[in-house]
Amino acid sequence: MTTRARTAAALAAWTLLLALAWVLGQAKLADTAGNLQLGAMPLYGSWELHVDATLLAPIAAGALAIAVLPWAAARWRWRYVVAATAAAAVLFSIALAFAHSHPATWSDLDDHYAGHAHLVDDAGGFAPFLRHYTDAQLEGAYSVHLQSHPPGLVLFFWAAARAGFEGPLFQNAVVQVAVAAAVAAALMIGRDVAGERLARRAAPFLVVAPAAFWHNNADLVFAGVSLTAVACLILATNRAGARSAALTVAGGLLAGAALLLSFSAALLAVPLLAVAVRRRRWAVLTGGGALAAAVVLAPLAWGYWWLEGLQVTRVRYYAGVAALRGYWYFLLANLAVFALALGPAIAAALARLRDRLMWIVVGSCLAAVAIADLSGMSSAETERIWQPFMPLVLLAGCALTRPRGWLALQLAVAVVLAAALRVQW
Repeated sequence: MTTRARTAAALAAWTLLLALAWVLGQAKLADTAGNLQLGAMPLYGSWELHVDATLLAPIAAGALAIAVLPWAAARWRWRYVVAATAAAAVLFSIALAFAHSHPATWSDLDDHYAGHAHLVDDAGGFAPFLRHYTDAQLEGAYSVHLQSHPPGLVLFFWAAARAGFEGPLFQNAVVQVAVAAAVAAALMIGRDVAGERLARRAAPFLVVAPAAFWHNNADLVFAGVSLTAVACLILATNRAGARSAALTVAGGLLAGAALLLSFSAALLAVPLLAVAVRRRRWAVLTGGGALAAAVVLAPLAWGYWWLEGLQVTRVRYYAGVAALRGYWYFLLANLAVFALALGPAIAAALARLRDRLMWIVVGSCLAAVAIADLSGMSSAETERIWQPFMPLVLLAGCALTRPRGWLALQLAVAVVLAAALRVQW
């Protein structure tokens, strides 16, 4: 099959997947008596077209990235490429959030995490909060986001507030720093595994992607920490001596922190294992794994056990809207939403990607997504929940040798989402 035929088939499959998810979604809505809370089925939110001057912000930011990034990524020194790509990702994310302009756009972290930091003091302090955290989860005493995650992010904002860092500006700065970290980490992983040439070609696709429409919530914090941990450990597998040891320590500690932020961070072990096993760097795996385990086990001193939290989260998940949404439809719909967030260009890129080393990164991350899908712990809202996986799959954009037209298509999808979809985060 020719390259053109593979590309056409990939785009047709991408379109068909979205159409099938929508059609089956309408049938599911009609057959379900309760409220699935999916007003833009299978997306969370509602379809509310608003075309105004605010859309010029993402159009301008995206156009600037399309004009400059492919040129800069090919010519600038590597450190400047990473910095420029991360900065452009932040700019494009903020521009899309500005165009979206939902009343809750800038308050997601406060509504779901930072605003609940008082629970630590209400419980009597750090130790009692951890000791009773899973009990409160099981009783449904916490909001749905706290029921679904370990206590790490709430504790971070509690500690930050005690140090004088709080409020919407700080909270949104945390999100955007995490966006930059996730993009930079993905670039570093791509370069270390598949080489600098392909990483440079992938850089613009990490910025201009429909996924950026959802870059203003806590899942980007999870992505930033998790991918930075994976990047440190993968880089450690390609180095020796003190540099490898330092990266292993940093990666292991960050991996433990990521697990205390989100249970799904564990799935990013799949790309790490794929690289480390291929390179036979067992010391990095054992050392990093031991440090991560130590961080996860540390809250046991105050009564919080991570595995118990995971079990309770599963119980609460199926006691809530997930029980109504069901399993089988969302096996397909989750993947359709993921495909939409990645954009049509990445569908074409996956059909064209032939570099076996880049496939180790992209393919292993797709395997992690498949595990997440089959687990049944994601029934919709994967446009947000699966954000930590997206940057590594977006690296497939390196297969598109004439990027600007494809990037323009990605920008068009992102702008349409900003114009038509209203979502509370």
